[in-house]
Amino acid sequence: MTMPTLPPFDHKPAAYSGPSADQVLATRKQFLNPGIFLYYKKPLMLVEGKMQYVWDETGRRYLDALGGIVTISVGHCHPVVVEAARKQNELLQHSTTIYLQPKIAEYAQALAAKMPGDLKVCYFVNSGSEANDLALLMARAYTGNYDMIALRNAYHGGNASGMGLTAHSTWKFNVPHSFGVHHAMTPDPYRGIWGRDDADAGKNYAADVKNLIEFATPGQIAGFIAESIQGVGGCVVFPDGYLKHTYEHVRAAGGLCIADEVQS
Repeated sequence: MTMPTLPPFDHKPAAYSGPSADQVLATRKQFLNPGIFLYYKKPLMLVEGKMQYVWDETGRRYLDALGGIVTISVGHCHPVVVEAARKQNELLQHSTTIYLQPKIAEYAQALAAKMPGDLKVCYFVNSGSEANDLALLMARAYTGNYDMIALRNAYHGGNASGMGLTAHSTWKFNVPHSFGVHHAMTPDPYRGIWGRDDADAGKNYAADVKNLIEFATPGQIAGFIAESIQGVGGCVVFPDGYLKHTYEHVRAAGGLCIADEVQS
């Protein structure tokens, strides 16, 4: 059997002269928190990246199908990104929003130009967990309501509020959380009670959200949050019409509809 090989690529990685993988592992165990984990029996150490490829300390090349967990959207060390960062770092490395700085305004304008409808205002944050924490706060502050609806099998972050919205035991700690959060049935067309061949599956799963609002809340809610495609839960794509019908129930109860697009 012939093992597949990667196609030729016009980049030669620099010779690596840093600490060995074993040394890095020992240093990591001593000085980094034990809550972070590694994959593989023999952990992979990456020292260089270029576009869709990464290299380990021995110079071996890998095709990066993970993308830094959906953070490397244009490839590693893209020349346009590298050059833009170099130019900016030569001028000003850091500022604050209490002063005017042209780049943040220009970036917000360019991003808003690509968004549909009335999605024209940007609020920049540092992580998906922070974004969902902010969305939860804004929904409660804007509506004056407290209760939130989320989904089973959902993942919305590892901070206190994100953990409350999340519905995976593997991502929860034994601390108080989920105050005011109610988890509706997962609209899973493969494993759920209404399958992919059921034309009314989306409407039926949405009815479970309506049921939660009627029986588990005061009748008025702050909002509903869902990943457009569940990521950590296994790339679950919802049945046709599910979000449309769910959003109708949520808005009828005074709530806002939040789309967690961090992974999708």
